[in-house]
Amino acid sequence: MGSPLTAVSTAPEQAFAPDVVTLLPDEREQITALAADVTVSPSQSPELFCRQAARAARRLPDRLTELLADFASMGTESGTMLFDSLPVDDPIPDTPPDNRRHVGERTLLARAQAVVNHACGEMVAYEAEGYGRLYQDMVPNREMAQTQTSLGSRVELELHTEQAFSMLRPDIVSLGCVRGHPDAKTYSLPAHLLLERLDAAERRLLRQRLWMTGVDQSFRMDGHEFMYGDVRGPLPIVSGADEDPAIIFDQDLMKGTTEQSHAMVERITEIYHAHRHGHVLEPGQILLVDNVRTVHGRSSFTPSFGPTDRFLIRSFVVRDLLRTRYARPGNGRMIAARFS
Repeated sequence: MGSPLTAVSTAPEQAFAPDVVTLLPDEREQITALAADVTVSPSQSPELFCRQAARAARRLPDRLTELLADFASMGTESGTMLFDSLPVDDPIPDTPPDNRRHVGERTLLARAQAVVNHACGEMVAYEAEGYGRLYQDMVPNREMAQTQTSLGSRVELELHTEQAFSMLRPDIVSLGCVRGHPDAKTYSLPAHLLLERLDAAERRLLRQRLWMTGVDQSFRMDGHEFMYGDVRGPLPIVSGADEDPAIIFDQDLMKGTTEQSHAMVERITEIYHAHRHGHVLEPGQILLVDNVRTVHGRSSFTPSFGPTDRFLIRSFVVRDLLRTRYARPGNGRMIAARFS
């Protein structure tokens, strides 16, 4: 059957490919059964949905529990973890034309994704993102094709930390693939690989509070007002221990406050393009992105804007739900827009 955790190739172009977890047949059967135990609607009863998923997560096979716990606490060298061979609906539902239909949350894959997510932490939603729901359908939309959003397609989604502007950004971004596209690559680059390609002076510079960032377009589309304004900072790009660095970055929205710091935005972008790893997601795969230690993006691709287009389900995980309590009205799962 091979090793439980697929070894990552040491070839330069594959050195930081996602750590792949290929489910054994009995593990797939167990996750399918656990997903079936998550019965309530994540939109109608988000708290009960998360409680059901958390209970199911506690019954995961020991190997998967340990892998996910390690990823949540320590990350991986690649900054990502790819779960393969998860259950999908038969037939696969049509790809919706936009993210207002909430198709993905009703799939078997979404319930399996919730079980995986809750083995890492707690799912949360953001009022200003995806209509405040736990799941967002990431599908190509004709009107948004040229935008730096999850509905874009014709332009590359530039490298970023998810919600780089927010103190309540998710710790893990969870991407479940209902239907893939052969030209759509999800890119990632871990912070430690970036720092290995900078000199000592550049690494010191990145730890200084020398950058400002705006709020994502997707958060501003509904006219929300934010407690901390539309521009945040100054903030550092890198923080944390030298041997385990954290990163906050947004190619599109981040600006340096000095000539030297502004030039570093382009420097980081160059390193990302030279050393990023690209993965084409396939149906039944879930990609977990460590949003503390890793930046990510997506290639451009040409959709048909029809029912067989690429279709991902996105959700967000925080390791410490209590940290967000002040921003979740009624102790629910949704972080209010004004705190974003």
